[in-house]
Amino acid sequence: MKRKRFDKLRLLAILTIIFGILFFYANIFVPGSIPKFLRIGAARRPATILLLGTDITFNAETGKAMASDGRTDSIILMRVDPIRQRIVLLSIPRDSFVEIPGYGANKINAANVFGGIDLIKKTVEQLAGTHIDNYIKVNPAAVVNLVNLIGGVNIYIDKDMHYVDRAQNLYINLKQGWHKLSGDEAQDYMRFRHDALGDIGRTQRQQKFLQTLFVNFARPTNLIKAPLAMEIALKHIETDLSLSRLIRLVNFARMVSRSDILTITATGEEGVSDYAGSILVPDKSEIRGIVRDYF
Repeated sequence: MKRKRFDKLRLLAILTIIFGILFFYANIFVPGSIPKFLRIGAARRPATILLLGTDITFNAETGKAMASDGRTDSIILMRVDPIRQRIVLLSIPRDSFVEIPGYGANKINAANVFGGIDLIKKTVEQLAGTHIDNYIKVNPAAVVNLVNLIGGVNIYIDKDMHYVDRAQNLYINLKQGWHKLSGDEAQDYMRFRHDALGDIGRTQRQQKFLQTLFVNFARPTNLIKAPLAMEIALKHIETDLSLSRLIRLVNFARMVSRSDILTITATGEEGVSDYAGSILVPDKSEIRGIVRDYF
């Protein structure tokens, strides 16, 4: 009798170990296959996060990039929604002509120059009619280093892109077709705006690139590079998220399929300002409608 009981306990222990190994493997390599209530290390509650990409300022004499708290080249309102199992990216074109609290009407990308992260958060909240929980501000070097870390990003370029601006140390030369972009090439792809769509076209490419980057980082082969990716993030990314929450958000992003990453670009009416140059007057009611429906 004791022998049989011992065998049952041993079998139970073996099965428990096997289950634990399989569960750990699934969480790391195929997290999307695990029921939501069993997932570990992933975000569980919705959050609205402001993603900002700062532009690059170059020294006119040396041609080298200089560190600065300049204009925000990319402004994306991101809704991370574990309940609906999706991520929504609402891009706000940098030339959007809006009311900046305390500074009057100007391009939205000037808010970071006038008052840093607090002012641009307040400006976007006022425009979108919603509360922003956290922010992530990305230095351009972060994109370059992260893409190089994973060995490049495969993406389809829908048109030839050629542009030279020696003052900004910008030399873009990308051909139409499928390409595996290096970090520098990925940066060029996202910065290009010299076509019929201008800033709207660049915004769409930024969204496409983010979708592709999410999918690339979800691959099991890239998980072993997570410590290096985190080192890059801590060096080139500014955020008010705690490290543990940032890890949970990244892990949740790995669980979302490309079809569940929704990308939307705020539209508006093109115009010209006497002191701000070419502008886009955003449709405020449309933006608030998007936030109401998706956030």
